[in-house]
Amino acid sequence: MAEVQLVSLVICRIFSFMVTAPILSQRSFPNTAKLIVGGSLVVAAIPLVGKVKAMSVVIFALAALKETLLGLAMGYVSQLVFQAVIMAGSLIDFQNGFSMGQAYDRTMEVSSSQFGRMYYWLALAVFFMLNLHLELFRAVMLSFTIVPLGTATLTNASVKGVVILTSKTLAMAFNVAAPLIIAVMVIDIVLGILSRSVPQMNVLMLSLSLKSTVGMIIFLIMLPNVVELLGKIIPQSYEYLVEFLRSVGQA
Repeated sequence: MAEVQLVSLVICRIFSFMVTAPILSQRSFPNTAKLIVGGSLVVAAIPLVGKVKAMSVVIFALAALKETLLGLAMGYVSQLVFQAVIMAGSLIDFQNGFSMGQAYDRTMEVSSSQFGRMYYWLALAVFFMLNLHLELFRAVMLSFTIVPLGTATLTNASVKGVVILTSKTLAMAFNVAAPLIIAVMVIDIVLGILSRSVPQMNVLMLSLSLKSTVGMIIFLIMLPNVVELLGKIIPQSYEYLVEFLRSVGQA
């Protein structure tokens, strides 16, 4: 009975993590592959857990709920960096005037911007090139050592840590989007001066094509720098997840 409860709790934590984790939570990720990855993580995690005493039905249900919530929180924290990248693309699209052209993205299951999708796929490429998916799995295994089964407790440090991580996410988004936003703002200022100097010029029609063209050219020029910046930002998802686990396991 105790072994069955142990495996069930491990399954609750890992599969709930996969529901909100980057890559694994996408609809385009095959369900068969999700089962294989989740089952492999469960098998790898069982030796790290140790022995668990048999619990009553009520206590086991509460423990399962706690493990499910912890897994969802772990996936959310590891997803923050990718959300920062998508947010950066949305800021660029808003400045370029592409926000009206948002389309439903079946991968993210939300309406996403053009630059948002572009930055997101760049982030995924960097994620796999640096083998950060292995670091993410390593953090999941480490969670059973830092936060043993049934011991997760939400503390003031945990809440404060999530708030700090959210603020860092916003800072990341602005850092990624800043070069293109500044370039487009300069174009707006120049066009504003031209509209005052030459009132007959149709600045609105000119700005739409000019901003999109210049924005794409600047993006292509800065592509190596963007990839390098993403290579520095995305590994922080592992650090954020470990910090969150330590704050939860402090109690």
